[in-house]
Amino acid sequence: MMSIRKNLLIWLLTGFVFAGLGTGIATYFKTHQEVGKVLDYELREITNSMRYSSSFIPDQLEKIGDEKRDYNDFVVQVWNEHGKLIYSSLPSAKLPQASRPGFSTITMHTGDWRAYTLFTGDRVIQTAQTEGDRWEIAAGIAMRMLAPLAVLVPVLVFLGWIAVRKSLAPLARVTAEVEQRDASAMAPLDTRAVPEEIRPLLMALNRLLGRLDESIASQRRFVADAAHELRTPLTALSLQAQLVEQAQDAGERNESAGNLRLGIARASHLVSQLLTLARQEPGAQHPFVHVDLALLARQVAGELAPLADLKKIDLGVSANQPEWVNGDQDGLRILVGNLIDNAIRYTPEGGKVDVTLRKDGSSLLLSVKDTGPGIPLQDRDKIFERFYRVAGNKVQGSGLGLAIVRQIVDRHGAVIDISAGENGMGAVFSIKFPSFTPG
Repeated sequence: MMSIRKNLLIWLLTGFVFAGLGTGIATYFKTHQEVGKVLDYELREITNSMRYSSSFIPDQLEKIGDEKRDYNDFVVQVWNEHGKLIYSSLPSAKLPQASRPGFSTITMHTGDWRAYTLFTGDRVIQTAQTEGDRWEIAAGIAMRMLAPLAVLVPVLVFLGWIAVRKSLAPLARVTAEVEQRDASAMAPLDTRAVPEEIRPLLMALNRLLGRLDESIASQRRFVADAAHELRTPLTALSLQAQLVEQAQDAGERNESAGNLRLGIARASHLVSQLLTLARQEPGAQHPFVHVDLALLARQVAGELAPLADLKKIDLGVSANQPEWVNGDQDGLRILVGNLIDNAIRYTPEGGKVDVTLRKDGSSLLLSVKDTGPGIPLQDRDKIFERFYRVAGNKVQGSGLGLAIVRQIVDRHGAVIDISAGENGMGAVFSIKFPSFTPG
């Protein structure tokens, strides 16, 4: 498993090590370059200082350095105009005369020498130093310069480890806070004392906790409402069953049995609506497909036509051209079915229900209009709540149809609106779907 702390430490340590190595190498070569310039300057100055000497006393120049040859000793040689070596500060070196004046490199079996040669007419003066001595001088200076770096790198590594630990401490605190919570604790996490980089994650978690809290609360309300609403029909069914048992004759028994069947039908419808509502919860998975809403509206209206015919209601559909939406086909069928079914139930005998589908700018507008009693203005927002029923309404129903419609509308990103019909009579349910063009 990937560890942020381990990755940060590895990258920091790698960076420090490579930075230290790079600095050391660069310092070493730069030091060698600068030391070389200084030593070249000394070679040239020693050589120039010998050009005005008129005579040479034996062993005169052997005291340039210490009595014992040091690593930075120079070898001074002088030849006369006939090419005869007349002086050497270190006869054992036996360096040949350079072929040209100025700086040059003399290669010997013992190693390379850096030399400066000066031609003065009757003399040739040459001062030389081994390349090994020059590298040793440069290395010694470089090591003394890099000594503080050997202490600095471990200190930086230690400080980096502390910085990583301190920086990740808020994550450990948040983790501990989340682990200590129980399943019902949905309060938002504290985002005040956390770094800017972590705050977006905590804010996203808080939004998720909010959605979970809302979902859990919705489920609790659903269970409580369902239990409450089921209690009444189940109690009624129990009483109706007792009446069937206590019937004195066939007539009473048939009447009680009929009432029992009606009660069973109402309870079955309520259970069916509850299951439908549960399937349309926001967390349920429903793949979206291309749906011809006009064809679907005609099909649903055809299925409900017998119910309209029983009440002599004129059910019409104005949706002849294909109109496409992107959505859940089963959910849209339930939506259209509930709207038409409600309109038929609340429209008095001999009334009229019209279903229309038309373009509204770039959107698609589905309308279901009836000639029923209408919906009071103060109830138009409340009727989408579960089990809410308008006061004084005698039409039998579960109170869940429009709650299901609202959930399906929200899932499709649509907007639902309620208005009064012509001359203030009836109700018009209008749903505006976002524009969609099938590929």
